[in-house]
Amino acid sequence: MRTKQVRPAKNEFEFEIHLSKQNDRITGKDFLFFDFRTTKTFENFIYRINVTEEIKLDENEIAFYVEGLSAPVNALADHGQAYYHYKLFGFKNTEYYLKIIKQGKEKNNFKIKISKNGLKITKEPPKKFINIIINSD
Repeated sequence: MRTKQVRPAKNEFEFEIHLSKQNDRITGKDFLFFDFRTTKTFENFIYRINVTEEIKLDENEIAFYVEGLSAPVNALADHGQAYYHYKLFGFKNTEYYLKIIKQGKEKNNFKIKISKNGLKITKEPPKKFINIIINSD
């Protein structure tokens, strides 16, 4: 008798961005912190998500090109999600177009409103590969 294969549950999203407004203690300036993570947890290594940024603050556009994963630099085994961190200084309290492009094919377009009170997603695509989670500190 053959046993049934156990397969992990498929995640709804491939990536998450934990987005928060923070303050740099050294300079005293506010910044937006984009914490990219995979929803998949890796067993042997913690990979890095390769991302290229295209920031046009004067046009209210923020774009991130997700290019894939790269192996860790250190040789120590560890487990966890792949990650990428980006700090955006110089933003204004206004609405920004946030574009996330995955390997040049899939695009997710969001609108994010930044105010003194915090962050809010005002528009998101109906079908998306990435989920944005607003963290309020």
